[in-house]
Amino acid sequence: MQLPSRLSTSTLGDLLGALHREKTTGLLELCELRTPSGSTVPGRQHRIQLFSGLVTAVDTPLRVPRLGEILAKEGSAPEPSIQRLAALVAAHRGRRTGEVLVAAGLIPASAVDRALRIQLRARLEALFSIEEATICFHTARPLAGSLRQTGPLSPSDFLHGRPRARDQQRRSGASARAAHSGPASAPPRSAPPRAARVDEPRRRALEVLGLREGATEAEIRRTFRRLAASLHPDRAAAHANDGAQRTARFAELSAAYHLLVA
Repeated sequence: MQLPSRLSTSTLGDLLGALHREKTTGLLELCELRTPSGSTVPGRQHRIQLFSGLVTAVDTPLRVPRLGEILAKEGSAPEPSIQRLAALVAAHRGRRTGEVLVAAGLIPASAVDRALRIQLRARLEALFSIEEATICFHTARPLAGSLRQTGPLSPSDFLHGRPRARDQQRRSGASARAAHSGPASAPPRSAPPRAARVDEPRRRALEVLGLREGATEAEIRRTFRRLAASLHPDRAAAHANDGAQRTARFAELSAAYHLLVA
């Protein structure tokens, strides 16, 4: 697979879509370049970690909500306790914030996991504002310790509704045609999206877990734990013949699970 060398010749959505279709594992690096609008910081780097085509971590200097801010917004950490959380984390520098909070019994592990996934989506969302950057991809490269893995995002988190190069080309073509055809008549109203399309990601996720529409959150969690117990990558070594398939299957289950309960 060959990727473009400049972000301006494509879009981040196109890049992630191509890597997802190929089920690629590795590190996508973006290094910002100067633009006429001055919206970029030349040399500033961003990294996206992928496993089997799914986004598992994002490292970026762009401003995103801190873990404490997300926990407070979600109601998992009331405002009076935020300072205590900050002091506790500062006293355990070198350890991950979520690990410190869970170990101290201040925040449930499920709340920390949810907050980390919200933060991961926010980091990825911030990258879509970059106008120009060089593109590098390192397949199966050892990943930096700063890339925290919180479980892969589902394709609906990083692909659906994202800008694509083909959309820009269509808009440019439509503008050119309008300029040559004189005053344009009012465009026809597009049909409202069907409800089935809106629920399609959830339907597919339920199918991955072998569940039917209407399954409760308790059923989803119970089913995921049962399947993950036999497919977890840590057990792949005991199944040398199909270790790669088991690992990919676990990533698929994890993505479906987090889409349904996030």
